[in-house]
Amino acid sequence: MTPRERVLAALRHEEVDAIPWIEGIVGNGIASAVCGEPITVESSVAPDGFPTMAGDTLAEEQKKVNRLLGKANLQFSAFAPIFCRRMKKADDGSPVLVGDGLIKTREDFERLFRLPSPSDTGFISTARKFIAHKEDYCACACVRLGIGATLLSMGLEAFSYAMVDDPQLIVAIHDAYADWTAAVVPRLEEIGFDVIWAFDDVAFNSGPMFRPAFYRQHILPKEKAVASNFTKPLITHSDGNMTPLLDAWLELGQQAIHPLQPDVMDIHAVKRQYGQRVALVGNIFMSHLVNKTPADIEAEVRDRMETIGAGGGYIISSSNSLTDDMKPENVLAMRDAIRKYGKSRK
Repeated sequence: MTPRERVLAALRHEEVDAIPWIEGIVGNGIASAVCGEPITVESSVAPDGFPTMAGDTLAEEQKKVNRLLGKANLQFSAFAPIFCRRMKKADDGSPVLVGDGLIKTREDFERLFRLPSPSDTGFISTARKFIAHKEDYCACACVRLGIGATLLSMGLEAFSYAMVDDPQLIVAIHDAYADWTAAVVPRLEEIGFDVIWAFDDVAFNSGPMFRPAFYRQHILPKEKAVASNFTKPLITHSDGNMTPLLDAWLELGQQAIHPLQPDVMDIHAVKRQYGQRVALVGNIFMSHLVNKTPADIEAEVRDRMETIGAGGGYIISSSNSLTDDMKPENVLAMRDAIRKYGKSRK
């Protein structure tokens, strides 16, 4: 099977010859470290949210990493812009980027909120060049369904106040983002992307950023309507403890959920309860790839392959992305363990 075939089969819970490995992001630093040469796999992003690197160059650079690691996917940014002050590293030293949202009132929304045309010729041309160089890899178009961009553009404090004072402001911002994604995705599907991967963080380690009832009433109906028109498989992402939101989240009809953060979510419990409905992606703990040993990583990968991989519907991945602070030897240990233990146990 080709890498693309493995990913698509796993999303359908079909038999594969080997469990595939995909990642949402691979940092340029860790890519260069494991490849032994300067690699630019993550393009900088223009103010409109689109990659600044030529599509063919971006694909070729990502394929260098895939050939060395055995990773199955290529990633293309198709995010709408967010409206916040310049993103910076979190004060606690974590790799999370934070920025203060700029749209706190209806006046801010009316004054600032402008999105690029979904038919932007530069964006479409870049996407076509990217796809022309995908070969047998699974090409993933990275989008946001709406709620993630809304939270980033408002900031959590303004969002929290608006949930009480003016929930329709949240709805207006969210629906504008969702409508934009609804217009962009058909173009990406027509160009030839294989998977739509939606990145919308809505949970802390302690649990969701808002009540499940608020999500069901104000967010989910619109996102269900948008996702229902996708013709390619959908993977949805959120960090944090999504357990209280899982029943509602899965109403989106996605084929897979990512990344099942292992320090706050029990992937084995999720597999038992939801594994027949949705494929699972992820769960190799980022912190372990930073701080543990290659032997520890091998044991963790083996456990996921032999337990979560049993019966199909599993794609291995880190618990978010491959970051520049990870030990190259641990990433290579992950590669070697996937090759060693990754034969499907359908």
